[in-house]
Amino acid sequence: MKRKLACALAALVTVSAFGVLTACGTGDDSKGGVAYTKVMSSQTKKAIGVDETVTYDVDKDLGGKEYLRLRLTTDVDLLGSFVYESVENRDTLITEEFFIEKSNGTDVVEFKQFLDSFRYNGVGQVAERNATGGFDSHIFEKTLKKITFTNKSEVAGNFQVENLSVADRVVPDFEREVYIEKDNLKVGADLGVGGTLTYLERTSYQRETVDEVITADGHVYIGVDAKSKEGAKHKSSHVNLINIYDQGRQFQQSYYANVGGTSADTHDKMVALGCYNGQMPPDYGANGYERGWCKTGDPEGDGYYWPYNPVQGGDVARNSSQIIDYEITDNQIYVKTRAMDWGKGDDGSHLPGTVVGGVTTKSYMENWYTITNGMLRVKNRFIDWNGFTDMENVPEHSNELPAAYVSHPLHNYVCYEGTMPWTNGELTYDGECTSWVRDAHRSYNPAEGWFAWVNDDDLEDLGGFGVGVYIPNTKVYVSGRCNTSTLANALGNKDAYSAPCATTYRFNKPAATYPQMSCYVGNTSYTAPVVSWKMRTYEAMEYEYAIAVDYVRIMREQFHELYESQTLLNKSWEKWLA
Repeated sequence: MKRKLACALAALVTVSAFGVLTACGTGDDSKGGVAYTKVMSSQTKKAIGVDETVTYDVDKDLGGKEYLRLRLTTDVDLLGSFVYESVENRDTLITEEFFIEKSNGTDVVEFKQFLDSFRYNGVGQVAERNATGGFDSHIFEKTLKKITFTNKSEVAGNFQVENLSVADRVVPDFEREVYIEKDNLKVGADLGVGGTLTYLERTSYQRETVDEVITADGHVYIGVDAKSKEGAKHKSSHVNLINIYDQGRQFQQSYYANVGGTSADTHDKMVALGCYNGQMPPDYGANGYERGWCKTGDPEGDGYYWPYNPVQGGDVARNSSQIIDYEITDNQIYVKTRAMDWGKGDDGSHLPGTVVGGVTTKSYMENWYTITNGMLRVKNRFIDWNGFTDMENVPEHSNELPAAYVSHPLHNYVCYEGTMPWTNGELTYDGECTSWVRDAHRSYNPAEGWFAWVNDDDLEDLGGFGVGVYIPNTKVYVSGRCNTSTLANALGNKDAYSAPCATTYRFNKPAATYPQMSCYVGNTSYTAPVVSWKMRTYEAMEYEYAIAVDYVRIMREQFHELYESQTLLNKSWEKWLA
């Protein structure tokens, strides 16, 4: 049934703290090692109509605490807001929106959020740049004034607040790359870059190290015991196999919706319409969204009006995404993020439609990173809550599931492109991939559901050593190298010291220790498994993939076992294809 998105004046219901609202509790509620203090106790069940807003007046001091936990039951989707003020500056109210998906109306939903004080482009307060070039959060005393809830479902329903609590938990100022390690894998996600997958190391391989070296003929090389190569200059035995040059790299979630004026979605269309670099296309601002001018992905470098594009790591102007929540256990990293809109950030050029500080999207991205059976399993979940209009009639847009950037010395792209999967058929190797923008390698029939980027080691027998990704049910893999560079030589790859994620956004990531350090240089190997769809607003989508760090022959066996187990099917996004 088509979602009701008509703009209507919402009915307003306000519940006073001196009426139904129970007084603030003072006892601690400890769970998972986090001590919570109750701010708001159980409320009576509320009926709520379509687009109706219910407001609870709270007016409680939180001190310097930043981490809220809200428990409630609901049978409708709720768009909410926390409204608070600084104790030192009560002239300005700060509003942070949130979204809670409907449940069955009886199960308690637990929603947790860090208030947005931990990034320089945050809503709450501007974080300050520190002496090392990073950014420190700006914790301040605050009063929670009120909470609002608006029904965004198509029907009326009910919700009930069970309680609201607050805790001292914070996003760390410096140690923002968090790690887990098991089965000879070390994995890191960076809270300073939206919780993207930023670190992948094979810590040992059959008692040998995986090394990065510069070979005798002047090439950067990554491989098992590469330091023993004749004439090699050993650079590191702790090698990050993911390229993290800037916030647009890593392994991360990125999605597109063709809203805001689809006649502006390529440079050629812009020229044909006579709408060039700042002149508005005729359908600009459709669907309740206004595009920003962006030069990313344009072979001519002129740019066009970029579509809606939540990117987990940040935007084109290097504005950071907001961390909503994260948890770390012995074997798993969980992160929840509100992503930046890639094309809306103003990089100082003041291009049309861009915004200083960027635009934090009304969407959530969740990641579960788990090491199991010698591989990394990644589960991604996305929900958009913009409420864009007329989504049924916009064109489809291709999506990266995920965007995967691998260190460039792993320069051979590998995939099975035949018609008889899992019969040990011949693999396709492409060691001369050029730009994914101009001349991408496209695997139109990735029948075994995996790709890899590997080195030249033992190609005839073991098939090369590197990083493989198993992600079934995607339709095509688009692959290439940064710009037009296929170079692995040291002279062509020496910009590591100037990489944004090696300088301003490094925090506790390993420092660049030589100019050619492959995880930081601009050159990279890239693959995006692609599916085209129309984004569904208020409706979640999720998918999973597995990463192996091994020789091709062995990772192919590992991926075949996953296929046989039928534990990674990626069927849930098919509802977005209907």
